[in-house]
Amino acid sequence: MTRVLLADDHPMIRTALEVLLRDTTYELAGIAGTGAAALTELERLEPEILLLDLQMPGGGGMDVLRQLRTRKNPVKVILLTAAIDDHALLEAKALKVHGMVLKNSDPAYLLDCLDNVRHGRTWFDPELTERTAQLARAGKRSAHRALAPRERQLVDFVRQGMRNREIAERLGVTEGTVKAYLHAIFEKLGVSSRTELAIRAGEFLAVP
Repeated sequence: MTRVLLADDHPMIRTALEVLLRDTTYELAGIAGTGAAALTELERLEPEILLLDLQMPGGGGMDVLRQLRTRKNPVKVILLTAAIDDHALLEAKALKVHGMVLKNSDPAYLLDCLDNVRHGRTWFDPELTERTAQLARAGKRSAHRALAPRERQLVDFVRQGMRNREIAERLGVTEGTVKAYLHAIFEKLGVSSRTELAIRAGEFLAVP
C-alpha cells in the first residue's frame, strides 16, 4: 500500500477523496486542514505522497511546497486546486511538483496521477499542461529579449545564491537599488519569488 497524506480544509472534498481511495492500493494515512498541520503530519506520518490543496488557512499549498523544497523533504507532491493563476502554475512547475489535478476534473484523473507519481513519473491535468506550454512559449518570446545586460547579471547572481547585500557590494550600489532591480526583473519574467527566479535562471539566461 502507498501511504498518502491529504491536506485540504474542505470537508466535502476530504470525504470524496476518502471514498475515491477506498479499495485501491492507496492508504489514506492522515488528513490535515491547514498548511502548518500538513507540515507537522508529514514529519509524523512520513507518507510517500502528499495530496496538497492550493488554498488552505495557515499556509496555502504553495507555501508548503516552498518549505518542503527548502527542507529537501523527499515526499512526492500532487497539487489539488479548483483554479490556479499563471504565476503559481509556473512556480509549481519550477519547484518540481510531481502532479497537478483540477478539482473539477474527472476523478479518474486523480487516480491516473497517483499511479504515475507513485512510479516516479509526473502527471499534470491536460488543461494545465496546455496552459504551461502556452506560458513557456510566450515567456521565451518576450522575457529573454526584455532583459538588459545588468538584469542578466543580477539573474546570474541570484542563481549563484547571492543575497542582496552581497550583490550590492559586488555592484557598488545600495541594497535598495538591488531590490528595485529585482522587482523589475520579477515583473519582466513573470516570476513570483526569488526561489522561482533562481530555479529558472538557466532558462532565462539561455537566450543571449
